[in-house]
Amino acid sequence: MLPEDLRNETMHLVIVARFQIAEDGSVTVKLIKSAPDPRVNQLILNTLKTWRFFPATQADKPVASTEDINISIDVGD
Repeated sequence: MLPEDLRNETMHLVIVARFQIAEDGSVTVKLIKSAPDPRVNQLILNTLKTWRFFPATQADKPVASTEDINISIDVGD
């Protein structure tokens, strides 16, 4: 949830998150293109850390992979 002062701002951002997905499906995430406000970045990271993935497979076996995902953020107008 955005803090009240950020809800009154207009934001149109594209954040890029890099997910490193392990063979067991566990994930680490970092922002490779972030928002200018560190509070927004922390809110986004907290949410992204709850996302779950199935690992990629190769020859029917799970393998580690890296995925970059663009996330659009629109607040206001």
